[in-house]
Amino acid sequence: MSTPIIRQLLSVRGLAVECPQCTEDFPVKKAKLFSMYAPYPPVVRSIIDGRIEAATELKQELTERSEQLKENKKKKPLKITVSAQACNFGKIAEQIVPAFLTFPYIQNECRPLFEPIDYIIFSGLSEKGRVHSIKFVDMKTGDGRLSRGQRQIRDRVLDGKVSHRIADL
Repeated sequence: MSTPIIRQLLSVRGLAVECPQCTEDFPVKKAKLFSMYAPYPPVVRSIIDGRIEAATELKQELTERSEQLKENKKKKPLKITVSAQACNFGKIAEQIVPAFLTFPYIQNECRPLFEPIDYIIFSGLSEKGRVHSIKFVDMKTGDGRLSRGQRQIRDRVLDGKVSHRIADL
C-alpha cells in the first residue's frame, strides 16, 4: 500500500537516490519505499527485529559489564591495601636482611643505599682487605620487579658503562 508521496516519487522520471552505504546513485524505482505508518514489509520487519535483538544483547552485555565494574571497584581498596602492605614490608625487610644468617653476602662488605639500589657489595673487603668485585644488589620479595630506574642501572652495568672518578672539592 503506497502513500501519495511514494506514488509521486515513483512517477518522477530519472529521479535517483543515494545509497547511504556506498554513496552511489540508483533509480528511485529500485528502492523499496514504504510508509512508516502502514505495516512494514517482511524484509523491513526482519531488519528491525534483528536490530532489536542486537540492541537487547548489547544492553544485557552492558548490564553484565556494569556489574563486573561494581565488583572490581569493591575489590580495588583491598588490592591497594595489600600492595601498600607488601611495599612497606619490602622497605623494612631490605634494611634488616643483612642481619639474617641466610643473607648471601658478608655484612661488613655491604653498604646500604636503599634508593634506587638497595646495596653495594664490596666483595673481599672484609676478608682480604682488597676489593675483588663490586656488586649492585636489590632485594625483592614475592613477585617484586625492578623499577624503571633499577632496570636502567642494571642495563648500564651490563653494557659496561660504569666508571670511577675522584671529584675535587
